[in-house]
Order: sequence, then structure tokens, then C-alpha cells
Amino acid sequence: MRRLFRAIKPTGRRDCVFGTALIRPVAISGRKKATMFHDWSKERMSDTIVYEDDAIDRISEVLGIDKYEADMYRRAFAKKNEEKIMEFITKLGDHPRKDEIITMLQSLSGFGICRAHAVNLGRLIWALAYQKAHNPEKFWRSCLKHCQGSYKRWVYRTEAKRVGIEVVTPSKSDKWDTPEFQYRKYGWWSQDDFMPGMYVKELYLDKVEFAGMIANGRVFRGDKGRYVTFLTLGVGNGQYIDVTIKKAFAYSDYDVVWGQGTIRHSNNSDYVECYDSKGFALEKFAKA
Repeated sequence: MRRLFRAIKPTGRRDCVFGTALIRPVAISGRKKATMFHDWSKERMSDTIVYEDDAIDRISEVLGIDKYEADMYRRAFAKKNEEKIMEFITKLGDHPRKDEIITMLQSLSGFGICRAHAVNLGRLIWALAYQKAHNPEKFWRSCLKHCQGSYKRWVYRTEAKRVGIEVVTPSKSDKWDTPEFQYRKYGWWSQDDFMPGMYVKELYLDKVEFAGMIANGRVFRGDKGRYVTFLTLGVGNGQYIDVTIKKAFAYSDYDVVWGQGTIRHSNNSDYVECYDSKGFALEKFAKA
């Protein structure tokens, strides 16, 4: 999501609505979502199916039918109703874009989000982003009460400390303990400094070595069953790096990831494409 919003550079609620829909699995002229991100500036969205409504409009236009009947065909592609799909293909006849249209609609089984749903989520994202930018202390105090997101608990506490909020542990005696001890006990630490030992350093040319606290992650299964792991690692207060590992990496079993890789640039974002990586429990990494 972070990389998506850097790519589209939202300037208003409509962009947030569009991004909310786009982050779902989506058919972009029959191509993969990641491919579209790489040439975002070149791709025009006028001929794109993002929402279910777009599919209905496209079907209605090419067949010359009303929106209700078009939605029946849209549902047929989403649910893989072969009889109804064959009926659509027959009606399509010798349309000059027949293959392209069918390819786009066949991808509907992989996602589904109506425009109204995307609008509600997009407006929420915009409101949260506004509060984070203009009322950071109130925003992060609220987050500390409701931090049930995909990021690790230490991320919310660290960001709260950066805007001047005092973060304390449940036990007063813990303030004398090390960050490592507090992290193991609570999942976060109260000291202002970042966890010791995290870094990013240049090796040569565009190669880097890093060690970072796991902030967020996701394992994605791509074409032909190949796995890619996407990680966001913390290396300092307010400093994060995005990392890709071309295999299924059991990041939930670890606290720290060490690795080496090549810096890549895509969609206004830098990330590290790893060629070597290892996971550690925090205590074992500190001793390494």
C-alpha cells in the first residue's frame, strides 16, 4: 500500500478511492498489477477495469445492452458461469477487440470491489492521512489505543515517541531494563533510541548490507507457483526500508532480518532486492 500511494501520488479523496480499489487483485488491460505499477506514468486509465462498475459499463457498451443485463454477464465471468460466458461470446461476434475484452473480463474472478465500497474506504484513508499530518499527537494517541493493524506493536510506539508522546511500560521497574528485554516482554520498548544494532550500509556500486527490525511483511504467490516475500524493516527512528526476497520467507518466526542485496527503484520508491538473507530472534542477533 505504501508503494502504491507513492506511485499514484494522491492529491485528493478521489485518488485515495482509486488506490483503495487498485490495491485489490485487478485486471489492468489484461496485464498484471505489478507490471502496471512499473510504467504508471505511461499507462492511461481510461481503458481499465478497476471497479465492478467499469466491467458493467464495458459490457453494456460493446453489446449495446442496458446496465442490468450487463451486470448479469459481469456476474457470469466473476462466478465462471460457462454457459452464460459462451452466450456473451456469441453476442460479441466478430468485435475487433474480442480477445482483449474476453481476457479482461475473465480476470474478474480474481477480484471484486464496488465503487461505493471503495469510496467509503478511500474517504477514511484521506481523513486518517489528514489527521496524521495536521494533528499528529492526537492521531498517534488514538493509534496506541487501537493499534490492531498489520504492523508490529513497536512501530506504533516508536512513531508516537517521535511526536513527543511518552511511552511507558506497564511496570515502573521496567524503565531500568534494556530495550531487548522490554521488546521480548511487551513487543516494544520505552527508550527514545532505536533498537541497537540496526543499520544499512553501502558495500559497492548499488549493493547494500542491512539489519532491521521486522515492521510488516507479506508472502505473495505469483505466476507458476513462485513465491516472493515483501518486508518493511525498521533501521532507525522514522527510518524504514522495503525489502523483497524471492522465496517464501517465514518472517513471523523472527524479529530481525539481516541481508545483502541490490537497490532498485520503482514508482518513486527505493527497495532492496535481496540475494542473501537470514532471520534472527533479537537475542541471537545481538550475540552474533
